Amino acid sequence: MQREKAKPNWGLFLGAGAAGLLLFLILQIVPEVSRVVGDPGANRRIAETEAEAAAAAFAAERFGAAFEPAGTVHQIQERLYGYLSREDLAKDYDDRYGPQYPVETWQVELRGGDAVLFVHVHMKTGEVVAWNEVPVRPDRRDSGSGRRMEFGAASLAARAFAIERGYPERALHLRGLPEDGAIVFDVRDERIGEAQLTLRIDARQDEHGTVRIASFKPAFEVPDDYADYVERQDRIASILTFAGYMGLSFVLFVIAIVYAALLRRRTSFARGLLLSGIFLVFYQINNFNMLDGIRAGFGEAAGAGQMTVGLMIIQALYTLGVAVSVYFAFVGGDGLWRSMGRNPWMRRGEPGFGADVWQAVKIGYCAGFALLGLQAVIFLVMERGFGIWSSADVTQSTLNFRWAWLFPLLAWCAAISEEAMYRLFGVGLFKRWFKNTAAASVIPTVIWALGHVAYPLYPWSTRLIELTILGLLFCWLFVRFGFAAALFAHAVFDLVLMATSLMFLGGADSILAGIFYIVHPIGVAWLIHWWDRRRPPKPAAPAPELPAAGNPDPA
Repeated sequence: MQREKAKPNWGLFLGAGAAGLLLFLILQIVPEVSRVVGDPGANRRIAETEAEAAAAAFAAERFGAAFEPAGTVHQIQERLYGYLSREDLAKDYDDRYGPQYPVETWQVELRGGDAVLFVHVHMKTGEVVAWNEVPVRPDRRDSGSGRRMEFGAASLAARAFAIERGYPERALHLRGLPEDGAIVFDVRDERIGEAQLTLRIDARQDEHGTVRIASFKPAFEVPDDYADYVERQDRIASILTFAGYMGLSFVLFVIAIVYAALLRRRTSFARGLLLSGIFLVFYQINNFNMLDGIRAGFGEAAGAGQMTVGLMIIQALYTLGVAVSVYFAFVGGDGLWRSMGRNPWMRRGEPGFGADVWQAVKIGYCAGFALLGLQAVIFLVMERGFGIWSSADVTQSTLNFRWAWLFPLLAWCAAISEEAMYRLFGVGLFKRWFKNTAAASVIPTVIWALGHVAYPLYPWSTRLIELTILGLLFCWLFVRFGFAAALFAHAVFDLVLMATSLMFLGGADSILAGIFYIVHPIGVAWLIHWWDRRRPPKPAAPAPELPAAGNPDPA
């Protein structure tokens, strides 16, 4: 049975890495750079503090001075964003409607009295483009800026306000019944594709009979067939994520505990403690970093702050559970491979450990760049051949990270946890069961891919296909060159994607941070190699015994 890792063909690896990097730059980076260079103001935006000042001034003028800022998040009309992407209408929309009806805004939350005021501020001009007053207590709909009006009076007040805002009276088509007490108009002749401009206006009266507009929300309403399609896709993706990915991953977790106990003499319960700890610390930092993104996901909800805190607590506990599962994947996976006469993950202190890590980072960069190019080609083929398109997710927006320069740490979390569970343990488990490496790679790879189908890329099967292909290549790297090579390849792959997103935020600090994240794995590997050479070598661990005929392994 094979005990040594394969020696890399450096000519092949360097060529594949160079070709992949070139494809990635041409297909992914150059178009974005061209967009920014062609329109220097494309990524220019006002600061959150400016948006809060504009929102506070607006609230003081229209509602009085009782509101205080309570937070600002980056908000996106996700359905409209996806529709414009699918129909290739994003540029046309920005040219025609972007200045007045931006798809992305700063959502400023202002609190005061019995209501919360959400003010949407244009991210480039600083103009207030929409607002919505929400009662603190949903059961008291007549709180805040006044009581509800009768439908007739409310529709007249809403129409008068729309005309005052510059909408021609003949263009305002009143819908049959109000939605949630608000008046809704379709604005004739204002469409992008099949998306219709609508005005949602909530008119109320105070105790003195003065009419006030508590809510004004202009938006392009996507066609029903598109909305229904996306809803079905999201529902399928959610089922596959919870039942397929999380459910089957939990099964792997339980099996990992069993094998860690059964094979405890072939491994050590100290295995993976450091990497599991790094995963836990980095992911908890990421959880806190995503606080504004989670808050943005709740939209215009008066109790969003409390719900965000509650979800953060749940997420922190879930992360702790994942860290435990990663730890047992390390222990169980190490025991499985050693019981089969293989050592794909060298222990610190074993002869050649530092050299193995140093070789692994070189393989990782070549493979990571090659996989980036392959991913770009896969997306290009699927876009041209199958019409895939992407939407947006406010929870993942770089503008919603508390410290954007920290979010690439998530790359290490993904690399550590996923390579431990789905390569080191997953492939090892199914190889032991099926006695065939190719067959052993498929099941854990599909489980891993199912964990990504809920990303805003449509149809849902897009990421399943893409990541099954990439995942099988990660399996090949792991089996041929060991765990460290697969770990570095995965980390480099994710780090480049995250770092480039960070750099496109603009600013010298973001660019320098992005460069650091792309190159720092070299420093990590060099330090490990350097430190390992300084340490006196430990006696070589005895080779794992192979089960004798007629004496099956206790597992």
